[in-house]
Amino acid sequence: MLRDLLSLPGRVLHLQRRLEAAVAYFAARTHPVHYTPTAYLGDHTALTVLQGRLKMFVDTRGNDIAPHLLIEGTWETNYTSLYEKLIRPGDTVLDLGAHLGVYALLGALATGPTGRVEAFEPNPRYAALLKRSLAVNGLSGHATVNNMAVGAEEGIAELLFSWEWGGGGHLSVHPGHVPDDGVAQACRVVALDTMFPDPAFQVDMVKMDVEGTEARAVHGMWNLLARSPRAKVMFEFAPGMLAAQGSSAADLVQLFVRLGFRFWNIGERSELEAVEPETLGAMTDGVRNILAARELPALA
Repeated sequence: MLRDLLSLPGRVLHLQRRLEAAVAYFAARTHPVHYTPTAYLGDHTALTVLQGRLKMFVDTRGNDIAPHLLIEGTWETNYTSLYEKLIRPGDTVLDLGAHLGVYALLGALATGPTGRVEAFEPNPRYAALLKRSLAVNGLSGHATVNNMAVGAEEGIAELLFSWEWGGGGHLSVHPGHVPDDGVAQACRVVALDTMFPDPAFQVDMVKMDVEGTEARAVHGMWNLLARSPRAKVMFEFAPGMLAAQGSSAADLVQLFVRLGFRFWNIGERSELEAVEPETLGAMTDGVRNILAARELPALA
C-alpha cells in the first residue's frame, strides 16, 4: 500500500500529460485556428489549410486576406458559416469576385459532386491559384473557375488592383490612371444571362463581392435571377463603392425589389436581422453584408 501511495504522484502526472495530449489532439481537429500547417512553395505562393478541411493555395503578398488564411486558416467566419448553412447538396452556386476562392471552395464542398459551382475572378493570378486549390481537393469535377469579371454586358475593362490589397481589386472608373502602388490589367467582362442562356438553368446561391459594380452584375443576370425562385444572394453592400462606380445604394436595392427580393443584415454571429429596402436605399456610406432572398431561408 505504501508503494502505491509513493507511485501516486507519478501516475497523476502521467494522467495529466495524457489528458493534455488528448485535449491538444481534439482541439487541433475541431478548431482550425489551432491547426493550420502552411508550406511556402516559392514565387509568392504558399499552400495552407482552410478551416482545417481544405487545402488552399495563397498568394503571400497580400496584407488583407492572405495572413488570416496562412496563420488562422479562416476568413469571415460569421459569413462563411451562414453561407455553408444556406447551401444544400446538389445546389448551383455562383461566386462572383472569387479572389483566392474561400467561398468557391466551401461552396464546392457544401454542394457536393451532384451540385455545380461557377466562380468568376478577373485577376488571372488568383484564378490560377483557385483552379489549383479546387484540383488538389478533388473538386474540379463540379467547380469551374472563369477568369473574367461580371457586368451588364460583354466587353473589355481595366482591372485595377495591388498585390498587397488584392481583395480590393476593382474595375477602373478612369482607365489609364494607375496609382503608384497599383497594377492595371485588361480583363473580360461577361453578362451572366449571356453566359447561361439555357432557360432550365437556375441558381440557388450567389455570393457577390465585386467592389461597387453590383448593380451592373444584377442587370447582367436579371433573367437568371427572375427564373430562380430559390435564389439567395449574399453581397457586400458599400454605398460609397457603388457611387464611385456611377451607381447608388438605391439603384441596387430597387433592382432586387423589382425581382421580389427581401433583405436581411448578416450579424457578427451569423444571425439574420430583417432590414427594410428604404433603410438600405438611403445609406450613403459604411459597409455591411446583406442576404437577399424572396423569403427567409431555412438554415441547415
